[in-house]
Amino acid sequence: KSFIMGNMTKNIDFSKYKHVFCDSREALEWAYKSGLSHDSIIYTSSPAMLYDERPNIVHIESRWNVQRMKEFQTTIQKFSEEVYDKVMLTNYVTHEESLCVAQAAVFFHRLLFKASCLTSNDLVDPRLFIGVDGNGGPGGNNMNPPWSRLLINNPKYKSITYTLKNDKWSTLTTSGISLWNRIRIGGIETLIYRLSIKLLGRLPSTFFRKQVLILNENELLIETAAALAMNGVRIRKIKPNKESTVSINKSQLSIIKRAIQPLVNKRIKSLVERDLVACCEEIFFQDVENKLNTFTKFRMQWQFLARESGQHKRVLLINAPGSIKGLAVASVCREIGVPVVSAQHGITEEICATHGEVSASNDINVSDVFLAYNSQSKKISESSYFSRGEAFSVGISARHLRMNSIYFLQKIKAPIVYVSTNLYRGNLGAFNTWETDYDRFVSERLLVSNVFSCLPHKVCYKTYPEDNRRYADDDPIIAKVKEQENMDLFRHKVDMRYLLEKYSVLVTSVATSTLGWLIMSGKPVVFINWINNGALTPYAHSIFSKGIFLFDDNEKLYENLHKFLSLPVNDIEKLWAQKKHDRSKMIKQFFTSSGSKKSGRAASKIIIDKYFK
Repeated sequence: KSFIMGNMTKNIDFSKYKHVFCDSREALEWAYKSGLSHDSIIYTSSPAMLYDERPNIVHIESRWNVQRMKEFQTTIQKFSEEVYDKVMLTNYVTHEESLCVAQAAVFFHRLLFKASCLTSNDLVDPRLFIGVDGNGGPGGNNMNPPWSRLLINNPKYKSITYTLKNDKWSTLTTSGISLWNRIRIGGIETLIYRLSIKLLGRLPSTFFRKQVLILNENELLIETAAALAMNGVRIRKIKPNKESTVSINKSQLSIIKRAIQPLVNKRIKSLVERDLVACCEEIFFQDVENKLNTFTKFRMQWQFLARESGQHKRVLLINAPGSIKGLAVASVCREIGVPVVSAQHGITEEICATHGEVSASNDINVSDVFLAYNSQSKKISESSYFSRGEAFSVGISARHLRMNSIYFLQKIKAPIVYVSTNLYRGNLGAFNTWETDYDRFVSERLLVSNVFSCLPHKVCYKTYPEDNRRYADDDPIIAKVKEQENMDLFRHKVDMRYLLEKYSVLVTSVATSTLGWLIMSGKPVVFINWINNGALTPYAHSIFSKGIFLFDDNEKLYENLHKFLSLPVNDIEKLWAQKKHDRSKMIKQFFTSSGSKKSGRAASKIIIDKYFK
């Protein structure tokens, strides 16, 4: 049923397909040249294709209105909790394995969302899917929806894969950022950390009774490790052994399946066509098996830790342990008595109203100790349904605090920058929103058309530095921005922290970690609180509305934004200064419990007192 372009295209009679799934302009044009009728109905989720407004191109996700999406997204968390509870009650599965299953239940909703877009006719009538092969970034090619998995029982379904010619793709880089700029933001802590890893790693383990094992990094973790090194603790980067193939215990999988099958079946039935229920259920348990196999394989790669000398006191210091790799290494550490300590890597869960969807991946679910930036993060983490550790509020990283002191006398490139956080879901991302990808594009387009392009100031539009490719086509907002005379486009994949000195007023939207870097710069921040896309929690909203320039998503949004951003920059800065007192309280509560650059030292003291005394 599946064909690769260039080998078996002659076996596909494009002319007989009147209903086609396709998410790529380039692939569609190739299909037309290969015989596909221009009257065929094309079903797509691609914002670029939908923006073309061709009469035969149909938005396959159009049935997902805001209310339906809200009900769907807000019930994912509860479903994951119920799955976790059922699995844990079997007494045959560990906490980490149960989290694997709960996470599989969360990820499954990406497929379930697509499945709900299919009709009964799609399951039996002729259907063609034109997929793409191309550079998808570090996560591989995730540009193709799961139509081939969902329509496997339709004998009249065929798929063909087109190899993209326009296949340029890049990932986050510091290219173009001077070494001095990177050093001054990274600080002395980063230099100590890098040197300690390099030099101490050459010394025999017998020289150190206290060791911190480091799998991966973030800002606060680096500063914590540097402080530990200054206290005589060996910091050591660890790498997994070579991959090994391991199969899950089939009896264990059967136990899990019996425990959660009624829950899964009920969830699927509420969302998809009746004749698709069995297929979706089978896919779910395939995904659970694959995730548990991956978990078991990763566990085997870390078993060497159990064979090391027990004379050393060891602690694992890790970033984002809620990943499958993190769960695996934490599971091994738990068995051999090595405490797991994680450090916060971004401000999101304490401010975002929809973050509960992915709570099965929270750091504190895996860690014995979670090092939080602020009191709200500590509170939210410890209230996690899956929590098993304790949180300590130590303050934000020194790198964040340096955002307020990095400025030189540099010519401002544009008075205003819009730091876009518009990362489409595609087939890869979590929901955290009650809008489709196309709806999110429309919101961005209206901002450009009704606000930024009409301002008396120069405005820079900075795209989100997307690592893993969602769609084959360029985001259509790119072309829209290029049309505006007063707008510059910055689409190089450079982190905003290196660019803050170039702009006077910072505008952004969606409650994500990006906001943390902007707030800590001290420059005026304008935040657009979309009601249906990553909105602030009600409590965060009440505090943020006093500390920054907050604009709510209502019928006067564009008018109010335009009026405010049309003010002289000096006036905006004066109004910003008037919020200083309220902003200080906001920062202490939602961003950092400490205003000093000593969070790493505070975190290291906690580790030493708990585990190295």
